[in-house]
Amino acid sequence: MPRVSSHMGLQDPRFDGPVMPRITATTIATAGNVTYTPAQLLGGLILRDGNGGARTDTLPAAADLVEAVQGAMVGTSFEFELRNTTSTAVAITVAGGTGATLSGTATVAQLNTKMFLVVFTSVTVGSEAYTVYSRGTAVF
Repeated sequence: MPRVSSHMGLQDPRFDGPVMPRITATTIATAGNVTYTPAQLLGGLILRDGNGGARTDTLPAAADLVEAVQGAMVGTSFEFELRNTTSTAVAITVAGGTGATLSGTATVAQLNTKMFLVVFTSVTVGSEAYTVYSRGTAVF
């Protein structure tokens, strides 16, 4: 059933059929910890090779992520997948950037993938915030 917009009860044609997300895979093989950009998260798929060691990568600051999502409001959400493509037994751990709260396990083991859900909890300038929910792990 199509969603009804809040504007005078008219149906929004953008939701008249299945919504097909656009996925952009980003490959990162830096031999060190990195900070993901908003574009990398919004791309939906990060392929991360620790390049010889376990890594702790940081999510973008909430202010930067809110700025990157046009029309962001409290409750706006998106998913991204993090794949640990490292061929040795090392983990990739996700750390929260400024204004980020993590919920659940944020470590991805070798040759595993984990889905994350990002939900904006504040979009007020100067107090932007979001929560990242771990949504499960799979072996690929």
